[in-house]
Amino acid sequence: MNPEQYFSLEEANQLLPWLKDKLENIYSLASDVTPDPESGHLTAEIYTNGTSKAMENVSGVQKEKEKAEKDIENILTEVRKKGIILRNIENGLSDFPAFRDGEEIFLCWTVEEPSILYWHYRYEGYSCLLYTSDAADERSSVDLGGRRI
Repeated sequence: MNPEQYFSLEEANQLLPWLKDKLENIYSLASDVTPDPESGHLTAEIYTNGTSKAMENVSGVQKEKEKAEKDIENILTEVRKKGIILRNIENGLSDFPAFRDGEEIFLCWTVEEPSILYWHYRYEGYSCLLYTSDAADERSSVDLGGRRI
């Protein structure tokens, strides 16, 4: 992460379509090389009599897997270069470093959410989420802790 990269709520929300696209690419790459346990395709290739044809198939699968892993790592590098901290690929849990009242915080997002709805202090984790003012009750426009972001 670039230590000087911080986001406003608006800047972080503007990056969400880009981040969603990157996550979809990762999901697609991972599914392309993950053998289907129901089909037994990869297993069947491994348990053949060792002919060169069977070994070529296994080798081809291995090459595809290595390419997909490299492509995924390149995507993760792109995400890190933007200053986004991807905590969990499966649900897209991401933190965007930000400031609130002069204190470093993380704006927090998962792929199921339409926009960034939560934040937490850097020293607290995902379990201690507070609403952004955009997600707070419209009548009060404050987060759960009574603070406005």
